[in-house]
Amino acid sequence: MSKTAVTAQKPSLIMATPNRKTQQTEDQKGQQVLSNDLESSDKHREYLKKILKDMLRQFSAPVRYAIAYGSGAYKQAGYAKDAKPMIDLILGVSHPEHWHALNIQQHRDHYSGLASLGSGAVAFVEEKLGAGVYFNTHLEIGGLRVKYGVTSVKNLSEDLLNWKTLYLAGRMQKPTLVVRDDPFIRVCGQVNLANAVRVALLMLPKNFTETELFTTIAGISYTGDARMMVGGENPNKVQNIVAGQLPILRQSYASIIEGLPNLEYIANDVLQQDMTPEARAAMFRKLPRSMYESLVMQYRRSGGQVPVGQIGQSESQAEVEMTEAIVKDERIPQFTHKALESIISRPALTQSLKGILTAGVIKSYHYVMEKRRKAAA
Repeated sequence: MSKTAVTAQKPSLIMATPNRKTQQTEDQKGQQVLSNDLESSDKHREYLKKILKDMLRQFSAPVRYAIAYGSGAYKQAGYAKDAKPMIDLILGVSHPEHWHALNIQQHRDHYSGLASLGSGAVAFVEEKLGAGVYFNTHLEIGGLRVKYGVTSVKNLSEDLLNWKTLYLAGRMQKPTLVVRDDPFIRVCGQVNLANAVRVALLMLPKNFTETELFTTIAGISYTGDARMMVGGENPNKVQNIVAGQLPILRQSYASIIEGLPNLEYIANDVLQQDMTPEARAAMFRKLPRSMYESLVMQYRRSGGQVPVGQIGQSESQAEVEMTEAIVKDERIPQFTHKALESIISRPALTQSLKGILTAGVIKSYHYVMEKRRKAAA
C-alpha cells in the first residue's frame, strides 16, 4: 500500500491587547475552552496558540523559539473532562545569561531565591547542571497555570541532532505546539523525528501496527527516567499519550515514514520494515553519534564480537561489517533499550534534582505531589 503524507495547517493568529476588564473576561473564557473543550482538539490548540503568543509578548527578553508540550497542550487519555493541566513551555533563547538578566528585572516573582545571586548564577545552573534547561514553575500568567523552561538554542539544536541528553529531543518526539518558530530548529526537529523512527524500528519486529510504533517512540524519553521508577510519573503515561494523540502522531510522522526506504504500509494501520542486515545496518549508521556509540558499547559489553578490519580494508567497509554484525544479533532490542538508558538516566535525574534550586523547596514539593497524584489516578 502506498504511503500517504499529511500536511498540517498552521493558522496565523494575532490577538489585540485588551483592556484589563476585557482581559479578565477573556481569561475566564480561555480557561473554559482549555478545560472543557479538549475533545475539539483543533479548537483547543488554535485558542491556546493565540493566547500563548500573546503571553510571549509580555516578556521583554527576546525569545527565539517556543513550544508548548504535554497534557496542557495536547489531550491525553486518562484525564478528567474538567481537568486544568499545567501548560509546559520550552523557550529557546540566544544568550541565556543576558535573557535571565532581563527577565529577572521584569519578572523577579517567577524565580526562586537563586535569582538573588544574579543572572550569572541562574545561567550557570541552567547550562552546567542537568539537561541544560532552567524551569520556572507553578506560575499564573494571563489566567493560565504555566511552567516554562529556558534553554539556549545551541543546547536545543545539539540535543535534537546528537541526542546529547534526549531531554529536549525526547519531548519533541511527541506532539508539540509551535508558538514561535525558527527555521533551523524546525530542520533539527525533523532530523530528530527521523532518528526516533529508526531507533523504534530496532526494537520492533518485521510487522507492527501504528500504535506499536508510536508507543515505542513516545516511550523513548522515559527510558531510564527515575520518575517512572519511583512513582513520579503515571505508569500509563506513554499509553495515555498515544491513545489521546494518535491522529496527531500520524500526521507528525507521515512524511518521515514516507521518506524511509526500509519502511512501508502493508495494510491500513500495519507497517512492515526491511529486516535484511544490509538495510538495518544502513539505518543504524544514520543514528545520532551518541546513540550509535552507546549501542556499539552495549554490544561489546554483552560479549559480542566486533569484526576486525582486514589489511587494505577501508574504514567505511569495516564499519559496514561491524554494524551488520550488531543488527544480526537477536538481542538488538535489548541493546537499544540499554543504550537509551545510558544516555537519559543521569541528565534526567540531575535535571529533576535541579528543580529544588530553580523552583524552591515549596514549589518543588507541590510539583512532586501533583505528579504523584496523577500517577496514582
